[in-house]
Amino acid sequence: MLKYCLAAALAAAGLAGPALAQEEAAADEPMAFTGLKVEGLAGYDEGLVYGLGAGYDHQMGRFVLGVEGELSDSTDKDCLAGAFAPGDRFCVRSGRNIYVGGRIGFAVAPRTLLYGKVGYANQRVTVDYTAGSPPALASFRVSENLDGIRLGGGIEQKIGRRTYVKGEYRYSDYENGDFTHDGVVGIGFRF
Repeated sequence: MLKYCLAAALAAAGLAGPALAQEEAAADEPMAFTGLKVEGLAGYDEGLVYGLGAGYDHQMGRFVLGVEGELSDSTDKDCLAGAFAPGDRFCVRSGRNIYVGGRIGFAVAPRTLLYGKVGYANQRVTVDYTAGSPPALASFRVSENLDGIRLGGGIEQKIGRRTYVKGEYRYSDYENGDFTHDGVVGIGFRF
């Protein structure tokens, strides 16, 4: 998984190259990472991850402090046929995920930020069981919300006066021993 996350971060930084050449005059913005932001995210965690994020950053010299929130979903679904009896089906699906936390970063260049993050995460997990025959006798669906903590880090690259791309790795550790590793890329707009 780590190789996918690193590849995502490098791809996000590589996408910024052509745009940087077009905006040489704006490269010396003193507070390039200050303000409200919104972003779209997509990535991988055993399935497709997609979502929206928002937050606020404040730059002090080369250091950046911020708060952020995110709402995402995943297509991750694991199923096992014949789990308990011939013809049955047992599935576990990762659903919506809510994250609220903070980040601290360091501007390694006027338009490039390396950052780490930590915060609260809450993931919905749904378990489906369908008996083989007759299915109505033992079929059920149960959803549970799992609380946890998310740690992560990434690179953010400005590609325009207000736009940026980023690549990020995240590890989320939930109660009951559940955890996820995901890598995401994003594109955002800073106000």
